Amino acid sequence: MFISYSKLNILNIFSGTILLLIILFLRIYINHISAITLHFDEAQYWGWSKNLEWGYFSKPPLLAWLIHFNNSLCGQTEFCVRISSPILYFFSSLFIFFSANILIKNIRIAVLSAVAFNLMPGITFSSFISTTDVPLVFFSSIFCFIFLVIYKKKKPSIFYYILLGLVFSLGFLSKYAMGYLMLSLMILLFFYVDVRRKFLNINSIFFIITVLIITFPHFYWNYKNSFVTFLHTADNANLQELNLNIQNVLVFLVSQFIIFGVYPLFFISKNLPKFKKQKTEAKILLIYFFTPIVVLASVSLFSRANANWAVVGFPFGFTFLALLLKEKNNFHDRIYILFSQISLSVLIVMFILIGKKYPILDPFEKQRYTKELAKSVSKHLSNINNVALMADDREDFALMLYYIKDFKGRRAKWNGDIKIDDHYELTTNVNDLAGHNLLFITRTAPTPEMLSRSEGKKLLQTLIFKRRNKVQYYNLYLLKNWK
Repeated sequence: MFISYSKLNILNIFSGTILLLIILFLRIYINHISAITLHFDEAQYWGWSKNLEWGYFSKPPLLAWLIHFNNSLCGQTEFCVRISSPILYFFSSLFIFFSANILIKNIRIAVLSAVAFNLMPGITFSSFISTTDVPLVFFSSIFCFIFLVIYKKKKPSIFYYILLGLVFSLGFLSKYAMGYLMLSLMILLFFYVDVRRKFLNINSIFFIITVLIITFPHFYWNYKNSFVTFLHTADNANLQELNLNIQNVLVFLVSQFIIFGVYPLFFISKNLPKFKKQKTEAKILLIYFFTPIVVLASVSLFSRANANWAVVGFPFGFTFLALLLKEKNNFHDRIYILFSQISLSVLIVMFILIGKKYPILDPFEKQRYTKELAKSVSKHLSNINNVALMADDREDFALMLYYIKDFKGRRAKWNGDIKIDDHYELTTNVNDLAGHNLLFITRTAPTPEMLSRSEGKKLLQTLIFKRRNKVQYYNLYLLKNWK
């Protein structure tokens, strides 16, 4: 009663920030003590960061730039490869708060929305790995904020359009899924006059020019490399093999509840029948949120759509959630949302912490044996004269590049055909290993073509790793005098 409204707002902002900082530092600390072995994709991203380009075989370049920056500050450890993930999610949460507060002018609900976003199950898990979704969500959350600023201002300046173009471009250079926001904008322009007034004017030219300037080097890199990144992205959808499968759609939709949060997405979904009664700004957020989900659910009906491909719209979903929670009769829903997000986040962290002891619960069980494999590979490399390293699997090659980074000899991935199927087939060539004795890492055995290019083979070691539901075999061969 004795605290003014402004002081209460300050208290809510302070409390929310402290809570987000506590979550941030807990995630950083758990990342530090868990020392989780890199996933092969993370190892590949690290490898990219050693050679900065405007593009790579399977992804745009921004994550590699980010890892390069991390490593320049704190070294080459797994912790440093991943350190930006919890930090960027922290700042993403702040932009969720800013976006929500623009619309509802309610500090407490805006804070709740930001915290619920930060505790999203997908974000909790993703905070412990390095993935392209991290910068994608970060730039998507900024895009949401700037878009709303433009929409709400009577006469937004050119600066905001340039900034929106910059943010969109950086998001696109993180992951092509940023393009769903452009598709959503096209839908909004078609249906809503208010959006057309703000985005079909002279200022929008500066948005377009900014996007073209910043993304041009990436398109040019792809042009010089036969558009490998774009083609790989299309291949990921597996559109060549179209099969009608309703089960895939159901799996994809259920996965959205798991990533977003079961109760928050249920709460949004049960309010969808009221769509026509919503204000235009609420409809805008819903279109941005649901467009990726609807498109990818449609794709999954005929092909493949990974669960995380729709996360670009999630910042808009949590901003819309704030609009719903503003209603006075939603007190219990606020409690349910916060409780469900906390519960799932704690459960995920528990699995991570006890994973080494209980493999059946370990989300990283697949990669736990990597260091032991690398130790054996490194030992054999030190015992072979004039040695070079070759592997026939992208995953194994990427992990060995990271975990035997002290090896300075020549390395290449075997390509059994003329097709370029991954980054290492694009950037390495086994012909460069001529004249060396090869340590060959394989899950099978040398092919007849490999044997014809060497003076003999010798099986040095077979390693057997027991995993949760299968046994993984690795064979280390010496291929003498590679030709």
